Amino acid sequence: MAEYYYFAASLPMLRMDREAPMSYSTFMEKASEHLSERDYSDLCLAVFGSTSDEASLRIVREWQEYAGHINALLNKVRAERLGFSGYSADREDKALENTLRDIVENKDPLEGEKAILALYFDFLTSREESTPFSSRALMIYALKLQILERMNAFDEVKGRAEFDKLYGVIEGKIKR
Repeated sequence: MAEYYYFAASLPMLRMDREAPMSYSTFMEKASEHLSERDYSDLCLAVFGSTSDEASLRIVREWQEYAGHINALLNKVRAERLGFSGYSADREDKALENTLRDIVENKDPLEGEKAILALYFDFLTSREESTPFSSRALMIYALKLQILERMNAFDEVKGRAEFDKLYGVIEGKIKR
């Protein structure tokens, strides 16, 4: 496993309660200059969202598995809430399922989305090691940066305007 002392040390700290200090694309540009070809290829697979590509680095595979598990549990909880049966998750995890049930029951969808992003962020934080200069640490950094970017993209005013616009369209179709 390669060590990237200079590059990792130059990166600003990421915290869930703060804005992303740089864009993901800026980070990737810098990473392409410092990482080996293999590590950069793995870094490209460390994306927020599902992917079927197999990474050679275990943390990326762990992330893909965790994100998939969260999505399966969310689908199960949402289906149960709507009265559908037959949905199951890939494995049982009652504590996480209860947490997700509380999130889904939240009346404010924005707060629910933020809570889910916090789960992802906490998972990655729990995987950080005492080797902050490794390619593994950079994969975690990339994923956390994407989570923060998504969190910072939420704009309540724009979201409300879009909702009202879509609701108006639906309402207009119903009145016809």
